[in-house]
Amino acid sequence: MYGKKIEEILLNLEDGKIHLAGGSAIGMVLSIVNALIKYIANLSLGKKKYENVQDKVKEILNDAEELKQKSIKAIDKDKEILEQILNAYKIRKEDGKKYQEVLKNAVIFCMDVVSIAYDTLILSDRISKVGNKMLESDFKICKYYAIASIQSSIVNVQVNLKDIEDINYKVLIEKKCNKILQKAMTI
Repeated sequence: MYGKKIEEILLNLEDGKIHLAGGSAIGMVLSIVNALIKYIANLSLGKKKYENVQDKVKEILNDAEELKQKSIKAIDKDKEILEQILNAYKIRKEDGKKYQEVLKNAVIFCMDVVSIAYDTLILSDRISKVGNKMLESDFKICKYYAIASIQSSIVNVQVNLKDIEDINYKVLIEKKCNKILQKAMTI
């Protein structure tokens, strides 16, 4: 039943002409993780055992919806950014400045996805503390996928940084990535 529903998305991801790629896959994963957080929240709402945390659960439910929507938007934005990179790469020798600009825009976008992934990790941790304890494996799944999304997004940042000529910019972004990753690994 669900396999048929997701098949179209997977076919688009497989198609080399459409340019959904790794960043789009990260957006898909993050949207799924936030939907799973909402599932946990929904199974915690209205339960007598969790009546003292209902306001927190409702807040998490709202935050998860917001992050899910950001993740979905990142799928399309990644496709757009990838197409810009591919076009700018073709003319990089004639217009190096344009290529550098496109790469920096890609880094900014990838850092936005790192932020969405980090916020998803924080939200996963929050729901694990107040959510329905019968869903322990779901809490852990959310955390693992969020961490993998942070790491994967940082890989996208690093790849886009490779050709950027501004060394100070590269160092600044690398420091930000390292700091986020260190914080994530403590959660």
